[in-house]
Amino acid sequence: MVIREAREIDMGAIAKLCQNSLMSIYEGLMEPGKSMPWTEGDDVEKYIRGNWPSMRVAWAEDQLVGLIAINRNHIDILWVSEQARQKGIGLKLLDDAEQSLASRYAEMTAECLNEASVTFFQKRGYDIQRQFTDGMSGVEKVVMNKVLEASDRE
Repeated sequence: MVIREAREIDMGAIAKLCQNSLMSIYEGLMEPGKSMPWTEGDDVEKYIRGNWPSMRVAWAEDQLVGLIAINRNHIDILWVSEQARQKGIGLKLLDDAEQSLASRYAEMTAECLNEASVTFFQKRGYDIQRQFTDGMSGVEKVVMNKVLEASDRE
């Protein structure tokens, strides 16, 4: 497996992973049909066009198996394809992001949508900061943060 910065050529594979992840995660949390703008429209492609330079991707055997998108010190997306889960890919993407950002930021934050993601981040040293209902989707979200090691900070 290779983890690297996303490239423009990755956009199609990123869009597919995002749409599949959105469908599997949000469909169970939202009213039927409410996720359609993100899963069936071009909102995902617009998001990717604006954010792919901040993404890191994990490729294995010519398939995109995971991605992480970071806005400053906030994890916007951390998704692993369903067939590649439970293989440590999410952990490797998170470790890679934390290491690359520790020199610039004192902490990282992430928003979680379900108990599995809360548990994932808690096992990696993240603490729950607050909970809120997203106004656009109506989904309950949990904001978590972690203090990064200061040894590499400038």
